[in-house]
Amino acid sequence: MSQVFDRLHASVLALERAIAGGDANRDVGERILAERTARIARDPMRAERPPEALSCLILERCGRRYAIPLGALSDVGAMGSIAHIPGIPEVYLGVTARRGRVVAIVDLPRLFGPVSGDAPPPRWIALTSSATAVCGLAADDLVDVVDTSHDAMASAMPGFPPIVQRHTLGVLEDGTVVIDAVGLVEDRTLRVEERG
Repeated sequence: MSQVFDRLHASVLALERAIAGGDANRDVGERILAERTARIARDPMRAERPPEALSCLILERCGRRYAIPLGALSDVGAMGSIAHIPGIPEVYLGVTARRGRVVAIVDLPRLFGPVSGDAPPPRWIALTSSATAVCGLAADDLVDVVDTSHDAMASAMPGFPPIVQRHTLGVLEDGTVVIDAVGLVEDRTLRVEERG
């Protein structure tokens, strides 16, 4: 027991001597603070991207790819259970609960026409909203986030239905359709109005 006490006492004495001869410690402390200050004061690294770049989330649904500008997205996450609502337009899968609100789910392939066969239930929801409406876009997979520009996109295909023509920003080289999600959400032809 006395050996343990002697070692502890010696350790405390060494610590007191180090504190008393504080000039060496002060130099080390000042040097560390100067290094930290210099590191913090440096300009942050910036990713170089052209000003006209458009960052988009690529999502896949029923084997087709769609790009949604990141600025149009308010939330992305796992899809909850979907309640099917009778009598709503075919483009809607139904509604789901997301962060305390009921959200209509649009199935993008259905904007192009009927979907053949049984489409699998979507795994993901990409939430987009405007000042007047909110909507979820169904996705099987979230593929990537890419930068593109309007110069790198082809125009919407002439065979696209009118609603898709109105809300397509362009088509990427691999056939991915870039959707104006906010315009789509605000489109009155997609509104479900109660009729009496």
